[in-house]
Amino acid sequence: MLIISYDALGDSEFDFLLKYPAFSGLVQKSAVYRNVSSVFVSNTYPVHTSVATGLTPDLHGITSNTEAFPFINPLWNNAESCIRAKTLWQAASEKGIKTAAVFWPVTAYSKTISYNVPEIIARPGKSQLITSLKAGSKWLQLRLVLQYGKLLDGARQPYLDNFATDCMTDILRKKKPGLAFIHLTAYDFLCHEFGKTSSDLLKAYEVLDKNLEALLKAAGDDRDIILFSDHSQINTHTVVDPNKELEDRGLLLSANKAYIPGEYGCYYECCGGSAFFHKGTLVPKAIDDIRNRIEKSQGFRRFLSQEELRISGYNHAAFGFCAKAGFYYGRPKSNEKANHGYPLDMPEYKVFYMIKGSGIKPGLIKNKSLLDIAPFAAARLGVNL
Repeated sequence: MLIISYDALGDSEFDFLLKYPAFSGLVQKSAVYRNVSSVFVSNTYPVHTSVATGLTPDLHGITSNTEAFPFINPLWNNAESCIRAKTLWQAASEKGIKTAAVFWPVTAYSKTISYNVPEIIARPGKSQLITSLKAGSKWLQLRLVLQYGKLLDGARQPYLDNFATDCMTDILRKKKPGLAFIHLTAYDFLCHEFGKTSSDLLKAYEVLDKNLEALLKAAGDDRDIILFSDHSQINTHTVVDPNKELEDRGLLLSANKAYIPGEYGCYYECCGGSAFFHKGTLVPKAIDDIRNRIEKSQGFRRFLSQEELRISGYNHAAFGFCAKAGFYYGRPKSNEKANHGYPLDMPEYKVFYMIKGSGIKPGLIKNKSLLDIAPFAAARLGVNL
């Protein structure tokens, strides 16, 4: 089985993708699921971990791409040990199935992935190569970098996807893993930079299809293929930093303090289309005042429901809220032309997935959830998730 992730391509882009030969060819041979619900918070790491476990973030523990604190320069949730539930690759390993992953989120330092090229970002001042080698299959990665590293231009796209694809095709042909995962991010990268309506995205579509063709060829006809999109994106024009008001009023938790939950000041954890208020030591009356201020703030759409707080794993937050289309919550100097992290009721915010394999009847199915992928994959592999 090969599981391919198209980061940030929503169901609204599906028909445009049909113009490209590898994608349209796969559609014709697959059960195609459209108008699919993603997982909230609809950001890359929570969603990918939900696809790998079949569980919502409150159960698997990956609620955000990054740690809540420090919120000024947050650390990425890279390590497999952050996941609190069994993953498909762990279940496969228990059955003696060899596994592979290329740039799949939250796989760094995995003890069960046989051939691992993890997605991990080096901390400032640290070597990216050494960081990656330590976090994954060292000798495999060293050979792949020596062989295909000339394709790279740092972390820029579409060069990174070309490198990832060559790494995975190499692993599929030489190592023949029973279960493999690859995360392709060209569209997400360029969509953040240029917005959903930019002609610059044509480059992403072209490279995704070229790489899909290479992956399908390396996978062969006998391997199950699952291709999915993790979340959509929404065009944005304004970033809102709710922490600025807390700072002006002297309420903001200092980024220089060691964080102990509940002991110091308060802060907002910004997740793109949504944000969550961590109250620190504030009393209820002060929290109510802050909530009222947020309700009147620029770009505010609505407060999140208790159910949304529960399934996202943010029950510990005093409250959560989301932005209107065109707005997102983040650092004041960020300048993203599109974003995600919105609740699942936003218009034009559905995703898709498709499955090709022996006995899978091609056709269109609607209104499913990304949470359906993991139990299906486990059943096909004969593993216990």
